[in-house]
Amino acid sequence: MTIKQPVEVCMMDFATLCDNGATLQLDHYQRPYVWDRHKVNQLLEDLDEFRHSGNGQKVYYLGTLLLHRNDEKKARYVIDGQQRLSTLAVLCHTLHNELPKGLEFHYRSPISARNLRVARKLMSEHRESALEPSIVEQLCFTVITVEREDLAFTFFDTQNFRGVPLKATDLLKAYHLRAVNGPNVRHVESLQQICARRWEHVQMAGPRRQDCEQQDFAPELFQFYLWRARNWRGNKKMEREDHDSLLEAFQQQSVGGGEIDEIPLYPGYHNQFANSLKLQSSDDYRLALNPLQISGSAANLPFTLRQPIHKGICFFLYAQKYASLLDALLYQENTCHELEAFREFYRRVVRANAYYLQELFNLALLMYVDRFGYQHLLTFAVGLELVLGGLRLEKSYIFKESPLKYLRDAPYNLLDEICGAYRPQEVMAFLRSEIERSKGYGNAVSIVLSKGVQGRYLNALLNYFNLDDIPEGDSWVLKGWLGMEK
Repeated sequence: MTIKQPVEVCMMDFATLCDNGATLQLDHYQRPYVWDRHKVNQLLEDLDEFRHSGNGQKVYYLGTLLLHRNDEKKARYVIDGQQRLSTLAVLCHTLHNELPKGLEFHYRSPISARNLRVARKLMSEHRESALEPSIVEQLCFTVITVEREDLAFTFFDTQNFRGVPLKATDLLKAYHLRAVNGPNVRHVESLQQICARRWEHVQMAGPRRQDCEQQDFAPELFQFYLWRARNWRGNKKMEREDHDSLLEAFQQQSVGGGEIDEIPLYPGYHNQFANSLKLQSSDDYRLALNPLQISGSAANLPFTLRQPIHKGICFFLYAQKYASLLDALLYQENTCHELEAFREFYRRVVRANAYYLQELFNLALLMYVDRFGYQHLLTFAVGLELVLGGLRLEKSYIFKESPLKYLRDAPYNLLDEICGAYRPQEVMAFLRSEIERSKGYGNAVSIVLSKGVQGRYLNALLNYFNLDDIPEGDSWVLKGWLGMEK
């Protein structure tokens, strides 16, 4: 028996769309408004061309819209078409001094505010020479309306819609916001707003945090760090992430149950009851308790990279913790001497290595700091880079699969060793064994300094250790590294 799905498809002009019963709204997961000058100008030029074409066309077609109708909330949520409708709302206000009735889009992000102001300015300038108020009446869409949200996303994933496609992280945000649910509507809405704001902090993190309009660090965080940290285990089956594997790891495998505002915790660097035990002369034990740390920094949240992900607020706090940790480690201004020394090494040597090996360096670095904080940070970073630098000097070409091949072929998985260590010294011992196992430094004498990718990398390494020429053998590598601790 085939069950007919509740789907409506029709052609609709812009005015009818906005004034067709339930209001048009944006759900929590939708991105900020990100159309830049180029896209806004392109739309305005297209409308000008349509107006002057003289071919007798009465409507200007703007593609497909996908809506989820929620009768309980008396709303139609825009699944696909947010960017186009937002731009048209600005256009309508520019031409008629009022927003379309029935369109209630609310943006909280400063990215949206910035881009909407730019769009408004461009349209105001354009209106004086080209735009006619009647153009709004000629705009037309194909509108697909569904009653079930899961069906809406099925349509979205299988159709080639225009606009900005939702990424796996957008779907994860929507899923976990829906998981923040309960009988107290005010409490639920308050928590959802907090989670949405924290997600914006995640999006604004990363290496382009000072850039502007279209920053979204979430995909990079989940693909290159969180998914890999949790899944690159052992030495056998390891693969690169994709859209479906991200949804499986952070949606299907997330743990449900419990109060909506409460998160179970697991042992970790930021979640230890005590840091030592003392045996007293009375044959009793005394625990030295860790100070209770209350900090506004999300980087200090008591989570661990490989812990279970609980549905709802845990997902957002977990993501913000590691976005903040990476920001503090690599991008934010900081006067910590250990951090400054590390960043100098990172700039001079790590950035000279192959891109795919830099990815593995950054991942292992995050896992180390998650486990031990900034303890022996520079020593760890140099040792790690010497391991990966050995691969650079051994191989003329570094491919996308090179980091995975190294993790599979090594006697022990580098990431597992970091995660399972109790003391930084255990990690250093493992790095030493990997440096000793490397064949790259024994072959260094055959490399011409500053020539080619290998020569430029070797030159950066020698300069850091204040060496003018390539020493004979490979003992200089360990000697330079071990001498740092003295």
